[in-house]
Amino acid sequence: MFMVEKKMYSIFSTGLILFSLINFSLAVMSTFLQKMIIVEWEIWGIMGSSINMSMLFDWMSLLFLSVVSVISGSVMKYSEHYMNMEKNYLRFIFILMTFVLSMLFLIISPNLISLLLGWDGLGLSSYALVIFYQSESSNNAGMITILSNRVGDVAILLSVGLMLKEGDWGFYWMFKENWESVVFLLILASITKSAQMPFSAWLPAAMAAPTPVSALVHSSTLVTAGVYLLIRFSEVVMNSSKLSWMLLMLSSMTMIMAGLGALYESDLKKVIALSTLSQLGVMIMILSLNMKELAFFHLITHALFKSTLFMCGGSMIHSVSGSQDSRMMSAFHVSSPLLGVAFSVTNMALCGFPFLAGYYSKDSLLEYMFMSSECWWVFFMAGLGTGLTVAYSLRIGYISSMNISVSQSVSGASDLTKIEIVSLMFLFMASILGGFLLIWVLMPSLKPSVLSEIEKWMVVMVSGMGGMKMFGMVQKNMLKQNLKVKKGFLFFSSMWFLPMMSTKFMMNFFMSAGYMSLKTMDKGWLELYGGMGGKMMLLKTSGILQKSQFSSSLVSSYLISSILGILLIFSQI
Repeated sequence: MFMVEKKMYSIFSTGLILFSLINFSLAVMSTFLQKMIIVEWEIWGIMGSSINMSMLFDWMSLLFLSVVSVISGSVMKYSEHYMNMEKNYLRFIFILMTFVLSMLFLIISPNLISLLLGWDGLGLSSYALVIFYQSESSNNAGMITILSNRVGDVAILLSVGLMLKEGDWGFYWMFKENWESVVFLLILASITKSAQMPFSAWLPAAMAAPTPVSALVHSSTLVTAGVYLLIRFSEVVMNSSKLSWMLLMLSSMTMIMAGLGALYESDLKKVIALSTLSQLGVMIMILSLNMKELAFFHLITHALFKSTLFMCGGSMIHSVSGSQDSRMMSAFHVSSPLLGVAFSVTNMALCGFPFLAGYYSKDSLLEYMFMSSECWWVFFMAGLGTGLTVAYSLRIGYISSMNISVSQSVSGASDLTKIEIVSLMFLFMASILGGFLLIWVLMPSLKPSVLSEIEKWMVVMVSGMGGMKMFGMVQKNMLKQNLKVKKGFLFFSSMWFLPMMSTKFMMNFFMSAGYMSLKTMDKGWLELYGGMGGKMMLLKTSGILQKSQFSSSLVSSYLISSILGILLIFSQI
């Protein structure tokens, strides 16, 4: 019975990968035939408004279904090894499948009513996964995760109420009017789910979940749900120029903040999480410049190599006895050659190394911005964010592959097992060939950029040479003992103090109010005229009696004590 239950990982993994292949074939057919299918049925209608459950199958939703399914299947197979010693593995499987099904339902939902089921399902199941280990740190991380996401859930509910006037909640024939209030609520919901500023603190905190969950959450499911919502409602967002500029500013700040944080972070999982946050900022920046196809393309390619990167990171953590400190990981190219190759290649894909998956989307982003951007600072922010990506990727790659081993023994780090190789096989190949296949097969709407030879080389220099220069500067400054350098290190490594503002700053008022009430009520007049006051009065009375016994005769002592006793009785009456 135990072995049969253990095989559930393989059963779900095989089913998800087959489902992915079917959806990929349908996405190719939908692209070439230029057809889409909308399935809709009315649940309830009154006075011209109807609540419909809808499903939309076009090339975008089918491709995203395929990517989410193949990543989920690979993560499920990877969990067979990673969660091998876990007693509650059945609970883990069912919560993970609930999480995946919620994301699949969100992808095919073209209106806000049906989207709410997948949206809330993601929030609830992600909370259950973050607190899976049931420690104090995981409970705190789960609380900040679900409370931050509830802000977006409330925004979705408010937008549903405001759209009642339209009589329909679908995005494919909506909004003849420019409703900035509804657009603002949609943007608020998206930036909370995608952890943009000022809601960025929950994403690194969600690293308390098991590593397979992190590989799924931070690649193609929870954090990308907000980006996918903005992609679907992109025409509506672009109608409000002020809000699109606000979205551009928030995404740019998030990208820079996460890149600087990853450059100074030592926890391997948090570095990869901050990398996800930086890439989410890149996606929303592209989207705010009205390039939704390119944003979706970067979302897909990022999902492929980021899930592989997380799974390699989990194997590295297992190899060093569970330590997540990247400074304790080294010489993997000697002790674990397969793991070293997989980690290095996916790390290069994240950098945008030529002809890997991330190159096609990042290079297209910089070229389009250089060609069509009206503001120089937009191109500057995009170039700075790309350079920071190269810098922290070089730092992690250098630490993991340097020849000097900082662990107890080089041979103590094991290589990939058979199950890990099978689970990484599809995603590793997709990290190499996925960008090339997608840009030529499933991205027909991307227009070619027109740049001169000098401008083309400038795009390469911005990302490559800029990242190397920043990496060198950080390595040099971290050796200094200057107070200003240490303050800057603290500021950048703590995500511009956003976690503190999201937790301690929010609780400061309630803690101060509780302390003042405790001091003024329980330790103030209530205590003075209550228990403590009665105690002091009795002590003073007994002191007077003792003094009277020593200073007078026995009769006078009894007389004084009797008078005082009578006075006490009358005072109580």
